[in-house]
Amino acid sequence: MKEISISTASKNYSVIVGSDILTVDNVKEFYGKEILLVIDPNIEMSVKEKSIGILQDMSSKFLKIEIEASEINKSNSSLGLIHDALIENNYSRDCILFALGGGIICDLTGFAAATYQRGVDFVLIPSTLLSQVDASVGGKTAINHPKGKNMIGAFHQPSKVLSDTNLLLSLDDKQIREGLAEIIKHALIIDDGFFDWLSENIDALLKSDQEKLLKAIARSIEIKSEVVAKDETEQGVRKWLNLGHTFGHAIELYGEYRDFSHGESVALGAIMATNLSERVLNLDKKEGQKIRKLISSILTEELLNSSFDENKLLQLMSSDKKRKGNDLNFILINKIGDPQIVSSPEKLQILESIKIS
Repeated sequence: MKEISISTASKNYSVIVGSDILTVDNVKEFYGKEILLVIDPNIEMSVKEKSIGILQDMSSKFLKIEIEASEINKSNSSLGLIHDALIENNYSRDCILFALGGGIICDLTGFAAATYQRGVDFVLIPSTLLSQVDASVGGKTAINHPKGKNMIGAFHQPSKVLSDTNLLLSLDDKQIREGLAEIIKHALIIDDGFFDWLSENIDALLKSDQEKLLKAIARSIEIKSEVVAKDETEQGVRKWLNLGHTFGHAIELYGEYRDFSHGESVALGAIMATNLSERVLNLDKKEGQKIRKLISSILTEELLNSSFDENKLLQLMSSDKKRKGNDLNFILINKIGDPQIVSSPEKLQILESIKIS
């Protein structure tokens, strides 16, 4: 087990990473609180029963809400379900929300906590590899709008995060690949040594080697926490964490949130960002190929053979919330571990970078 301290201007909290950490001891500081649990109904029954049992026994008032995790349900109507339950059952400002599920459930619950009575506490129990290294750390909370992903949200830090690697044992190959995409992205922006370690151990990670996964998760969280500590509300260096996301969010919209998952979209977007880095920042071709090789190793042949209408994808990028005025911002890399924010590169350079094969 490893405990990682997260320090931000608004709150300090800890992320516990390890096997079988869903225990009373790890949530005992919330004893006696009014607790509302938001849970994905697809969570394995034994995990659901254990979590509900622990939280119910320790709370002064307990409710659970089951919300199916989907981008469509990451919505204002789902947010309303949580708010309705809190208000109708007279939850006070001293209550605490728990989320048990992937990134969608974490984001939704966090935003509900941020907006109920101007902000209450919440704890995250992320159940996927992607959510353990992304949505659960850093305090970004949001819901989707039909015209854009995560367009309505707030920065609101959790009180604690429990990243239990046992929850990853039931994940399928696709879910593991999605999480690895985010881990690779973290290595790309900060740590070339970690990138090389990932390259050497990618086969074991794809097979869910527990020891190596724990090391990869912990280092990935450390990287993200270092960035968030410097820039909690994304005014500067935290934008580095958006590597691949300007392309990636457009890819999700392109597929109407059905054809490409978030992790797959970020992976494809990171390849496109690497292509653009070669054109705009003169990223060394050998380095670019090394990056594309590692990312490609976690993608299926079908994804690698994806083709896009370049002009349509560029148009969809214009709705991205990372735009500043009329400028499109991209996170590119001079070399592994050395990112750079680039505003509005030439249209032709962007279009040429969309080709992934």
